[in-house]
Amino acid sequence: MTTYRVDLKVARELHRFGAFDIDACFNCGNCTAICHHSTESASFPRRLIRYGQLGMRERLLAAREVWLCWNCRDCSDTCPRKARPSEYVEAARRYAIASLDPSGISRLMYTSSAFVVVFALALAALLAGVLLSQASIPPDGPLALFVFIPFELIHNLGILVLVLVGLLALFNLYRLVGRIYGAFTPPSEESTTPPATRTPLSAAAAATRALVDEMARQDRFRQCEVEAERPWFLRPWFVHYAIMWGFIGLGLATALDFLFKVPGSMVPLWYPPRLLGTIAGLALMYGSSVTILRKLRPVDETQARPLASDWLFLGLLFAVGLSGFLLEVMVYLPRVGSFGYATFVFHVALAMELLVLLPFTKFAHALYRPLAYWIYHFRLARAAQSSAIEASD
Repeated sequence: MTTYRVDLKVARELHRFGAFDIDACFNCGNCTAICHHSTESASFPRRLIRYGQLGMRERLLAAREVWLCWNCRDCSDTCPRKARPSEYVEAARRYAIASLDPSGISRLMYTSSAFVVVFALALAALLAGVLLSQASIPPDGPLALFVFIPFELIHNLGILVLVLVGLLALFNLYRLVGRIYGAFTPPSEESTTPPATRTPLSAAAAATRALVDEMARQDRFRQCEVEAERPWFLRPWFVHYAIMWGFIGLGLATALDFLFKVPGSMVPLWYPPRLLGTIAGLALMYGSSVTILRKLRPVDETQARPLASDWLFLGLLFAVGLSGFLLEVMVYLPRVGSFGYATFVFHVALAMELLVLLPFTKFAHALYRPLAYWIYHFRLARAAQSSAIEASD
């Protein structure tokens, strides 16, 4: 029998991460009944709330529902006690991100607004200072970005950032795998269990297909009914879609530029990586700006209250997209002046800051959520295999 230690401080800690009054929930089960994603093996969000109320920290941090929930707010919209269960799940996700980070930076990012401001400004100033340490006097005429700051410096600094962030992210992912994989309990009867697979490789393939389908279509998110009366381009699933694919598109365009284009050379607007970057940047700006406006003017009382770190993440997304789009335009102008070079430093420094903050802010769910979703479906496929073998014996 597995035993778990009860920590009476869990409820108070969750409140610091943004949770509404957890005691307002009397466990009626309405939230689980209304949730389109609840199954026998994944109870949204009633199980998570119960873990918090009982102080079961280990069970809460290992729960896959923390990562699988889309936070669409259907549960909060129908809660008879107005306990805001969707806001609780958001706080639980922040709590889980902070618990994976051994540096303690994530906890401070979620619990101290002053730290968010100081850390963000200091990091941006540091990155900009490194870039400007080898800057030359900006030449007149068209933008010559890599004459102003050597391409090698930007490239090497970017590699350093990616290596450091990647190592920490890999360590955190390793811890997440151990938590979720070890806590998985195969369902006795799971209507959504995939067909039985014969090998771990086929189970991995089935899980990968489920993950790709989830990311590409977001069907489960579309089933949520909050704001269903709004135009499709203002619904939460589409706004999230624009942010996600906008960021992925910008990363792909940057990689293609590096692989197939001479640094600093001029290309037409219809050059495929340039066109991809422009479209992706506009999508990122659209998604982040709509989200910012919604948080400034909440749609209803069920919407989660953003923390300072949430504002930082959204602000960086918008600023990186806007500055990148401005640079796309200014490189074709005959004369820009110091504004163009200042925009370049601003864009590069904030893009690198966004990457540095990946393991410490809401941005971390871009790594943790796909992995948790893949593990969940891999274990379901393996459980189906075991059940099929037992039935045939």
